Amino acid sequence: MTNETTKTGRIVMTIVAVIGGLYLMLLAPTQAMQTLKIALDQVMLRLVPHDADFYPAVPILSVTFSAWIIAFVLAGAMLLVLAKKIYDGAKWARATALGLFAIPSVAGMTMMIPWFVLVLAEYPEKGVPAHTITGMPPAMPIILLGLLFYFIILFADQDTLKNKALKLIPFTALGIVSGMVFMNGQHGVRYFIHIPGEFTTDANGLITANPNPPLFTTPLAHYITNLDHLDWKTFEMVSDQAVYSPQTLALLLGGFLLYIASILLIVSIPLMAMKNKTGWYIATATALATAVVSFQGFIVRSSTEWLQGGLLSTVLLAILLIPAFKQFLIEKGD
Repeated sequence: MTNETTKTGRIVMTIVAVIGGLYLMLLAPTQAMQTLKIALDQVMLRLVPHDADFYPAVPILSVTFSAWIIAFVLAGAMLLVLAKKIYDGAKWARATALGLFAIPSVAGMTMMIPWFVLVLAEYPEKGVPAHTITGMPPAMPIILLGLLFYFIILFADQDTLKNKALKLIPFTALGIVSGMVFMNGQHGVRYFIHIPGEFTTDANGLITANPNPPLFTTPLAHYITNLDHLDWKTFEMVSDQAVYSPQTLALLLGGFLLYIASILLIVSIPLMAMKNKTGWYIATATALATAVVSFQGFIVRSSTEWLQGGLLSTVLLAILLIPAFKQFLIEKGD
């Protein structure tokens, strides 16, 4: 981003900040909550009775959607407060607005996948009834408007078309990878917190709560130790003696680390828009870490989601290191 903006450009960005701020405070939370409630309803009524593996989606989506909703309101309020400074041409205010609009852009992406996987997807091999809901989620406008406002702020200065095209690549890649690693984090945490012994199959072949779950003092009841005794695919008992399973570490890093990484990439966006070296170093280190962890998850669990995430993180790492892009993200010599 450059300091040079026209009065018209500043007016447009100010309008975007106000409209976007009001949207994030007043409409986006409701759209996200509607999407969450429909998804949870489908998980608990349609999926879990046939496959207990789906149950961890309930606490995970409840927490992550709630966190995004809170972030929407705070980001919206900040945009309204920044509107005057954006109109005055303060570069730091525009950079901050860019980062704030990255929040709904990434969040909207992460809200789409549960809809397709839990609401629209069919699982006839598991005996799951056909879905009864069609169409796009109520949260669809969140990603569309988030991206629209994000790119308006990014391209509102008077830089050349060539430079704008070059800036498009890293600032788009940051958002894509942030969303991808967050979604992969959902996958990792889902299996990390799953305790198979808490569920059983009833006489009708449906999954129900186990009336005699493993005692909380036993290894089978703890998310760190249970996979040392169970087959990680079938969850059948393998050994009474602990057998170290690399699954636990892969799920921990491929879950919670990726959550943190997603947030760090969003934080790096406004910093790099200001050419603050801290932002570039945060993004570069995060891209490296997520690439390593994602490839580790692929090797340990043969998960194509983590393979895709690892490849995208590697691409982002390369983009951040290429001088043609790096010149827009950090001052020369830093």
